[in-house]
Amino acid sequence: MNLLTHFRKSTILRFVLAGLVLLFLVPALFADGIASRYPNDVGIENDPDVILADGFESYTSPSQLNQKWDLVSGVSRMRIATEPGKFFAGHKSLEMQLPVSQVEHGDQVLLKPLSPTEPVLYVRVYEKFDLGFLCGPGTAPGHNGIRIAGDYPGEAGHRAPPDGSGFFLFTLENAVLNRRGENQPGFAHIYAYWPYQRMNYGDHFYPDGWVIPGGWGLWILHPFQYPDFRPMPNWQPIRGIWYCYEYMVKINDLGRNNGEIAFWINGQLKGRWTNLFMRSRESLKIDEVALLLHANANFSTHLNKKWYDNVVIARSYIGPISH
Repeated sequence: MNLLTHFRKSTILRFVLAGLVLLFLVPALFADGIASRYPNDVGIENDPDVILADGFESYTSPSQLNQKWDLVSGVSRMRIATEPGKFFAGHKSLEMQLPVSQVEHGDQVLLKPLSPTEPVLYVRVYEKFDLGFLCGPGTAPGHNGIRIAGDYPGEAGHRAPPDGSGFFLFTLENAVLNRRGENQPGFAHIYAYWPYQRMNYGDHFYPDGWVIPGGWGLWILHPFQYPDFRPMPNWQPIRGIWYCYEYMVKINDLGRNNGEIAFWINGQLKGRWTNLFMRSRESLKIDEVALLLHANANFSTHLNKKWYDNVVIARSYIGPISH
């Protein structure tokens, strides 16, 4: 058996074993979340582990968002949506828009700086893409979703230092990037600036172990260095449907490769990356969370829209809204 055949068979075997292994991981990863103690999220903002909770109910205009957020950009392309179907719970949501254009549209960002900084963070957001949302190959995909970062300098194309002394940025997003089986708005994956990134403009981690650029990720190529990684099937949303996204980043302890990234959809684990090296200095921790919508260029013939609702930022697992 040649080396390539052995690698392929080993990879297939890991996929088969992953389902069995996850049976043992489920109890640890799916403990009752904060939301289970607060039906309909009533009072969830008072939980000692919650840093911020926002259902957008108190706003009549996006200009008021700075009551809870540092509003970075894109106010003119945001609105508070009140129409049936455009909010998940309560009576309002935040709508972000991408206008018809053939040039890049900068981020529309809600930014939450964190002080004190945190070693682990969970962010739960309900998200919904417009039925006609179109942003992918031929339309120059951008970035959307939940960003968790530490000391990010705010400069695209600025590579994170390989020794872990600089910064990190991890975004849970959807984008069409020519993976087989993709439909709009694309597979959920992690857009990453981190010490081992492969290109200046960041890498894209997929739950199945693939990385753009370069193919198989380090967790597949070097399984002994990433013993806890288990490949999972890629997942993508259906446009026009609300989903509960929950995203977790845990930074590594100094001198150890035990950082972790995971995300859940409607309370079900859909992606997890383990044994990660993110930092080498004590002061580098999670210091910001952002919700964003961006396009390098949008050649769609219509206005693209995405809605966000019922955001919770916390120090432990949150879970979907309970009733």
